[in-house]
Amino acid sequence: MNKDKTKISNYYDTFSNFYDLFSSKAYYRIPREFAIKELSLDLNQTILNVPCGTGQNFEYFENYLNNTGQIIAVDLSEGMLEKAHIKVKKYKWKNIELMKEDVTKIDVDWVQCKLGNNLQFDAIFCDLGLSGFPQWEEVIDNLISLLKPNGKIVIMDWYIDKPSLRGSFIKWIGKGEVDRPLYQYLEKRVCNFKLMLPLSYPNPHTLLFFIITVCLLL
Repeated sequence: MNKDKTKISNYYDTFSNFYDLFSSKAYYRIPREFAIKELSLDLNQTILNVPCGTGQNFEYFENYLNNTGQIIAVDLSEGMLEKAHIKVKKYKWKNIELMKEDVTKIDVDWVQCKLGNNLQFDAIFCDLGLSGFPQWEEVIDNLISLLKPNGKIVIMDWYIDKPSLRGSFIKWIGKGEVDRPLYQYLEKRVCNFKLMLPLSYPNPHTLLFFIITVCLLL
């Protein structure tokens, strides 16, 4: 792991102790429910969640999977994965596999090596990650390549295209960039692209909002 990634990993190892406080269920419940509903999950499906963080998405996945299928949950931070493991153990989820990995390495070859030659995902959920990932265009392309035909990918992230105090705070605490053209890039690479907002804001160009992109792969 290079120095920059080690630095980020160490930062999130520390941040994991406070992450569920700053990224509270009360604050993110509505957009998470909204986004995960768009995955159209069903029993026995296979899901990739990257970055999985402290496992905040798991309970929403399980509302649809009910401890069936398989959830591959990946994060670079050992601290985040430790918190996720606590949730998995507490709720006795048997279908979740936690893995430590650099997202830039997750591609078809990685899946074949780590998970099996024929594995493809019914759904991929990437929340609050692509605004911080290096080589984010390549990451998007790799994730799309891991989907089954007619699989879905949902990206939930920040997009604030003009300088603001809120944007500066998010960049500082999340170590990412809130003005990356994530949905603009993704729109060119999938069919049935949708750009959706879970909440109604009068002017999305000046106010904080979530971008949720939902894509259906040919």
